[in-house]
Formats: sequence, C-alpha cells, structure tokens
Amino acid sequence: MKKILYIHHATGWGGAPLNLINIINSLDESAYKAKVLLIKDSIVSQKLQENNIEYDIAKSFFYKKIYEYYAHTCAGQIKWYQVYRQLKKTICWIFSRYYFAAKELQKFECDAVHLNSSVLTDWLSPASKKGKTIYHVQEPLTKGTFGLRYRFFRLQVKKYADQIIAISKDNAKRINIPEKTTVIYNYAEVPQSSPSASSYSSKKVLYIGGAAYIKGFYTLVEALDYLDEDITVYFGGNYKISNKKRNPLKQILKIVVGHGRKNRAAIQKIHKHPNAVVIGLTHKVDEYLDEVCCLVSPFSVPHFSRPVIEAHLHKKPAIGTDVKGMDEIIEHGKNGLIVPKDNAKALAEAINRMVSDGDRAKQLGEKGYRTAVRKFSPENIHKFQLLYDQL
Repeated sequence: MKKILYIHHATGWGGAPLNLINIINSLDESAYKAKVLLIKDSIVSQKLQENNIEYDIAKSFFYKKIYEYYAHTCAGQIKWYQVYRQLKKTICWIFSRYYFAAKELQKFECDAVHLNSSVLTDWLSPASKKGKTIYHVQEPLTKGTFGLRYRFFRLQVKKYADQIIAISKDNAKRINIPEKTTVIYNYAEVPQSSPSASSYSSKKVLYIGGAAYIKGFYTLVEALDYLDEDITVYFGGNYKISNKKRNPLKQILKIVVGHGRKNRAAIQKIHKHPNAVVIGLTHKVDEYLDEVCCLVSPFSVPHFSRPVIEAHLHKKPAIGTDVKGMDEIIEHGKNGLIVPKDNAKALAEAINRMVSDGDRAKQLGEKGYRTAVRKFSPENIHKFQLLYDQL
C-alpha cells in the first residue's frame, strides 16, 4: 500500500480543499492510504473529520503564529507599495524552505507528497526528500513586472516536482514545463433535477465572489447603476467591513491608493442599492442557481471560475470577462457571454441583454450543460489515481 501525504495551505473553504477531499475519497483504499497535513487549523479540519480523513496540523510555532505563504499568482501578487509584506513573506519562505518544512515532514512516512496549491513552492525541496512530489497548480502564476520571481519559483518547480497537475490549460501554459504537466479539470456534482423553465425569464442574476477585486466585485457594483430597474443581483460571499486595528504604515498606504475607502463604499452601496440583494455566505448556492436567469463572474485577473462550472451544470448561462483562460469555460455566444474586464457598462449591458431574452438564456444554459458534463465530469477525479499509479 502506497502512502500519500497531502499538504494544504489555506484557512478558508473553497474549491481547493473541496477538490482535495474529493481526490482522497476517490482513491482505492486497498492501494493507497492518505493523510493530510494542514499548515493552518481551520474549517478544513472540520470537513476532513466529517469525511473520516486522517489529518494532522503543523505543530511549529512558526506556522501557527508567523508563517505566511508566498503567492506569486495573478490573484495574489504582492504590489509595489507592499514593502513590509514582501519582506515578511520572503523571510517566511526562506525559513520554511530551509528548516521548518523539513522539520514538520520528519514525522511522516510516505511514498508521495501532494502539494495542494501553487503557493507551496517552499515545500517542494523538503517534500522531494520524502518521495515523489506532486505540485498542484490551482492558481495561475504571474510573471510580474520583471519576471525575476516567476523564474525563481518556476526553477523550484522544475527541479523538485516529479509531476505537475494544472486545473486549466491556461495554468499549464503559464508554468511552461510541459514534460511534467498534466491538465485535470476540476469538477462539480451534476444536479439530479433541472431548473424550471420560468427561471430563465427571471430578472435575477447571481454573483458569489465576495468583496474581492480579483472577482470583479467593484466592476459589478459600478454596473448596478446601468442595470434595468427590474433586475436584481444576488451578492453571495463575505462582505464584512473589518474594524480591527492594523499597522499604521499599511493604513496610510491603503489611504494613498484608495483601497480602504473603495472597499467600504462598495459594500455600503450593495446594502442600499435597489438592484442589489446581499445573501452573504450561503450553503444554498444550488437553490439560487435554480432560481436565477444566469451567473455573473466578472473576474479582473485570470483565475479558474468554479462557479461557472456549477452554473452550467444547473443549465444556466454565465457572463464572464475576457481575462486569459476564461474562454476555456465560457464560449462567447454559445454557453454565455464574455465582456471586457473592468468595464461596468459592458457588463451591465450583457446582464440586461441576457435577462431580457429567456429563450436565448435557456439555449445558452443547455449548451453549457452539455459541455460541462463532458469536460468537467466527475470522472476527472479518477484521473488522479491513474497519475499516482504512473508515478
């Protein structure tokens, strides 16, 4: 029996931990024994318990109180003014890479280590000393301004990873190590029932990205002012305004670039705007998808949109933006619409157009369903064991 250690990085619940649990549950228990190492304790540990998956949490004070992973992705690139953040993450990466990761891994015996994120480059070398190393690219890497960090992280991957798994062709192209890379798309469960025909004539649309710039939140908030009066946008996700004290220097920098004011104003706007309804964090996404005419996923940076897959499997069309990789899941005019990113008027016009033609929305949604069932099938999850067997 082969032992696989999965390492998970983040504290939130989303596509990455869900996919991790699905992978483990799909394994042949007579051939593989799985265990998860959580770098941080979080809701993920609760979900692992619910699925009877064995796990451990990093014991080191370094990981509990100090560590921050270094994300050099389109969604997590460190900005020019974030000097303190850049320095802290660099120091954390070095200490993790050369000491703490190896120390945590000492207590595990395994044949392979599966790193469940693009941001775990500091774990690559220590993991390679334990067995075969799988690097799971779930966030698109960015080249940055000069490409120096990109080349460094890519070198780490090329040197220490035995296998790279990318969740999209765009992600695979960005890492650009084709000889080691396999594309395995994420998947979502196929609903047992179909939405009512009347839902396509609904004047409601769904957004579930939270108050995140990268998800196109600010563009959608601006688009509210250009929507037809009878349209309602459901806003799902986290929209809390943080009141905790922060580093004074960071606060000043936020004021200079306007991020703090913009975030607060946008959240306040969706609570008051007649076209907006805040549903917040919800476990009823399936119910909302069955109710609305379409999903809106107006990303501002490249990132794989799992909600689009879920919308298509509910036979609903999606409206996305022209960021790289979006055309892998939304075919303009076939299963949804693609508009220019950061363009509020174009987004509003697309929403107005979609909800005004229920027959067209139904046609696009059914086409999306046929594509999603084929391309994002639950069968994708079994490809992981085939890959393990090859290793």
